[in-house]
Amino acid sequence: MVVPVKPKRVYRSTRRSAQAADTRDAVLAAARDIFMRDGWQKATISAIAREAGVSVETIYAGFGTKRVLLEAAITAAVRGPAPDTPLMRQSGPRAVLEATDQRQQLALFTADITGILERVAPMMSVLRTAAETEPELAAHYAGLHRGRRQNFERVIDALLRNGPLRLDRDTAVAGLARLTSPELFMLATRVEAVSPAQFRDWLLETLTAMLLP
Repeated sequence: MVVPVKPKRVYRSTRRSAQAADTRDAVLAAARDIFMRDGWQKATISAIAREAGVSVETIYAGFGTKRVLLEAAITAAVRGPAPDTPLMRQSGPRAVLEATDQRQQLALFTADITGILERVAPMMSVLRTAAETEPELAAHYAGLHRGRRQNFERVIDALLRNGPLRLDRDTAVAGLARLTSPELFMLATRVEAVSPAQFRDWLLETLTAMLLP
């Protein structure tokens, strides 16, 4: 008698996947802390591994190089509490794009972008310094700013759907990008000692005066 052979089932361990995700999150959190504390040049994979409680081999297996790890840490900072969702698909930006009143859109936008800048601006400072000596990171830095501009084009287009603006589209996009730059946020909060809430309020007032008739 021929005994039928049962087809092999694909084995997937939910617990193993969760552990891998937890390890990645721990490494990215440690990388963010070490990069901000020590800067690009002095930060080491071994220090990040100790902070994360993993082996150096684990980091190399997951990320490969310190450059890739920095890029991943910045992406994690941009996406915040929804690491698997691209920024413009998250609830904050979607609310801005979907609102039907310009003043409401600006209020939603300034609140959301301030929270993003709190997470991202310190890491962008690390990247900007690294870009001075690392051509690949210089390209990444420039690419992130291009991505910011593309996102702000969508914001300005959403505002225009609800009414006219004081500025033409390109000028409005450029102004929005400059006023919400990580560099300006760091100047305001680290040098001028402006709180994030104060920055948000200033940004809303400034954008309203600049953009709305």
